[in-house]
Amino acid sequence: MAKISHSQMAKLFRRLATGYKAGIDIRKLYRRETETGSPAYRINSQKIFKQVSEGHSLAKAMSKSKGYFPELAIAVVHAGEKGGRLEESFAKLSQHYESLVKFRNSFLAKIAWPAFELLAAICIVSVMIFIIGWIADTLGIEPFWVRWGLSSFGFFLLYWTWILAIGTVFAILLVGVSRGWFGTYPMRLARRIPLVGTTIESLALSRFAWTMSVAENAGMSANEIGSLSLKSTQNYYYDRLQDEVAESLKAGKSFYETFEETEAFPREFLLYIENGEVAGELSESMERASSERQQHAERNLQIIGSVGFMLTFIFVALVVGGSIIWLYSMYLGALQEFM
Repeated sequence: MAKISHSQMAKLFRRLATGYKAGIDIRKLYRRETETGSPAYRINSQKIFKQVSEGHSLAKAMSKSKGYFPELAIAVVHAGEKGGRLEESFAKLSQHYESLVKFRNSFLAKIAWPAFELLAAICIVSVMIFIIGWIADTLGIEPFWVRWGLSSFGFFLLYWTWILAIGTVFAILLVGVSRGWFGTYPMRLARRIPLVGTTIESLALSRFAWTMSVAENAGMSANEIGSLSLKSTQNYYYDRLQDEVAESLKAGKSFYETFEETEAFPREFLLYIENGEVAGELSESMERASSERQQHAERNLQIIGSVGFMLTFIFVALVVGGSIIWLYSMYLGALQEFM
């Protein structure tokens, strides 16, 4: 079954928060959900409504949806039910997913033009292959790919094979990194890249801090808070620490001591945890940390978008200008003879 989108979750939890605050029973609220949205959404809502009507908790009903809802949403709802703060959990989840949607849209808007330029450059090279072939035929000379036994169309296919191969490798690397196929090496490498490493780290820690804030505020146990916070980073570099963190927390160590021992968190981030625990305001402290990290990531992404735009523009200019210069120099003698 397909997963629910962030936009759908933001709207769902906003409706649930508003309705629950007004005193409407959760069964009635979810009965309304069976009458709206896409067919897949309505089908899933009907299943949840049926289980809630039979006496199951909302979190349990959501967990039986076979991956339709993310673990974070299920865990926060469970915490809200357990701690008697379901309305607050709905509101927090709504804010969280609204922020993700806003962040995603902003990021896509920043990379849209550079991505278009990159695609245009690839297509320009494709067109240049046929232009070079046509000019070569007109001048009675052979393009360099003829020496490889290829026609212009054959070289065009070879060119796109390379483009698709590079794209496939990039996609495999992206999926592999997100699922931990390559261990912690990609993250350790990325952390050394100026701007990029700090942005990836800030996004992960922002999710970590927000989740810890909500889980602590909902009255979850230390082990549940630690496990859920690490999962929410959606980054194998942190997610792999679950067993180590669980053992440390079971031994009675504080969150600060536990996460400091992993040597995976920056010092300034650990200070938020330490200060929050000492002051008895861990939830508030981590909420501030989450907001700060999110703002830091957004500033970095603006810079990355600007740099990416410039680099892509330069790349396009080099491709077009280089192709013209190469074409002219390669066929200069034949052009003079033709003229």
